[in-house]
Amino acid sequence: MKYEFKIIAFTNDPNFSISLATECNKYGFLLSFIEDLEQIDTELEDDVIVVTLLDLHDFSSNPFKLCKAIKNQYGIPVFGVLNTFSRQLQEKAKKSGFDLVFTKKMLIKSIKEVVIHVSNE
Repeated sequence: MKYEFKIIAFTNDPNFSISLATECNKYGFLLSFIEDLEQIDTELEDDVIVVTLLDLHDFSSNPFKLCKAIKNQYGIPVFGVLNTFSRQLQEKAKKSGFDLVFTKKMLIKSIKEVVIHVSNE
């Protein structure tokens, strides 16, 4: 089966990762968890729509600098995910180039709609 949509996730949150994997599996979306920018090269495929998820509460790397690097180097959409809504983090994310920012719970609940929207763009 050929997948049409892939999510590349930068997160160390085990509960979110399990929920995300469950939802992606339910809808047939590919999902990869990676730890550094260079790994994106191996995850890109022809004829597959790719987005990147960056956990804004994962401080093993600066998510704002990472977003700018992904946008500059790969030009793929970057979504930020938050544990709880924060207007301050949302505004900082927008200024750093994030395409969309969600709470983790909201993304899990609406992942199918988000994918449909991104696929139509």
